[in-house]
Parts: sequence; C-alpha cells; structure tokens
Amino acid sequence: MEGPFVRIMNASPVAKRGRAPIAFLDRDGVVNVGRAGYVNRPSEVELLDGSARSIAKLKRHGFLVCIVTNQSALSRGLWGDAQLAVIHDALQAQLHAIDSTATFDAFITCPHRFEDGCSCRKPSPAMLHLGHRLLREDSSPAPMNTLVNAGPQTYEVDWWGDAPHAPHPTDVMVGDRRSDMGAGWAYGARLFRVSGRVGLVEVIERIIDADDVGDAFQP
Repeated sequence: MEGPFVRIMNASPVAKRGRAPIAFLDRDGVVNVGRAGYVNRPSEVELLDGSARSIAKLKRHGFLVCIVTNQSALSRGLWGDAQLAVIHDALQAQLHAIDSTATFDAFITCPHRFEDGCSCRKPSPAMLHLGHRLLREDSSPAPMNTLVNAGPQTYEVDWWGDAPHAPHPTDVMVGDRRSDMGAGWAYGARLFRVSGRVGLVEVIERIIDADDVGDAFQP
C-alpha cells in the first residue's frame, strides 16, 4: 500500500487557489470527535461543536481547507479506501447540514502504521507538501471528487535545524497531537494545538489573525 490517498474537492482555477493560504487540519479531535480505535463507519462520525462555523469562517477569510490525517486502519486491513470515502462523505454532509459554505478543498490520508516506516505519516510534512502542490501548483490535479493513491511521498526533514518557511506566510496546521505539530513545524506553518475534546473552534479566532504566529514547538 503506497499512499497517501488523495481526494480533491476544489475545481477552481489554480491561479486563484495559488494565492490562498491553506489551513491544514487533522481530522479526529479537530473537526470530529475522535474515538478509541478508529472512526470505522459513517454512523460514528460526530462533529465537534463549532466545527462547521469555524470551517465556514476559514473559507470566508480566504483559506483553502485541507484535511491531513493518519488512518492506519487501512494498512491494518480493518477497512478499505471505499469506506474511507464514505466516512469523509458523511463528515462533509454533516458540515453542510449546518453551513453550506463549510467545505473542504482536499482530503489527504496516510494509510500506514508507524512500524511501516512510510514517508507520509505525520510527523512527516509530506502530506502538507502534497496538499500545497495539488491545491496551488497543479493545473489538473487528481480528478475531482475521486479517491486516488498518490504514491510514495518523500521529504527530508532537518529536525535539528530551524523550521523552514511555509510557501504562504499564513499557512496553518491545526492538530491535537504532537505528531501534528511536528508535521506543521517541518513544513513551516503556523501551529495551533487544540484539545481533542474541543477542536478547531478553540483556536479559530487566532488562526484568522495573521499577526498570531501560533504555538511554540520544539522538535
């Protein structure tokens, strides 16, 4: 299983997307309630309070919104990519039921376990760099609304050096785990760590403040 799995939802011209900041969001504990084990089926998708309002606010402030999530249930054989797609459909549908503008631009999913030694699993920044390339640079990325395997993603990180500069100065990474913060640091994003019981709404006002440099992180 190569991965990561990619699903593009934004059909707007790359010239328009290329100027926008990206909010990279972990999924479980940021947008929806995380569960012991995994979110295994659409019926287990439960939004965290304020998620729809927060994502709609990001969109109003010009952000592209990209989910970057580790889902090792795929490589463990608990379920496959078709189930991943219907889980994400349920997540998007619940957001739209509250606010029709609360829309994701892309889902990027690492299917591997830690012990697989892949190059895409967070804290690697590979999924963030892939999101940047697909949303900002590729004039014809993965087919719209189609789940595809993007193949191996390799990105070297100097964990002992300084954080790099993100492609856009207000790009952000929001997560509830240290691995999320590591991925965002290695990409150069502003970092916002949230409680998994509260999620995105906890930091939304800080994110849209371009002068907020985010949370400190030491690799």
